[in-house]
Amino acid sequence: MPGFTCCVPGCYNNSHRDKALHFYTFPKDKELRRLWLKNVSRAGVSGCFSTFQPTTGHRVCSEHFQGGRKTSHVTEAL
Repeated sequence: MPGFTCCVPGCYNNSHRDKALHFYTFPKDKELRRLWLKNVSRAGVSGCFSTFQPTTGHRVCSEHFQGGRKTSHVTEAL
């Protein structure tokens, strides 16, 4: 089974090493997706991330959510 690595820039958590974490897919709802992209610092940045569009393989780890659980929004990346 393949593992996941968090797609938040600067975060290197992965599901093989960090078994206590959860890894969440981006929401399908367009507005929630836009907010997640903004908060993980992938939307609106220049360079290679400026055209980032998450796929079903991209995950955000639970460290980026208040309380460590998925909510309606992801907190801003550190």
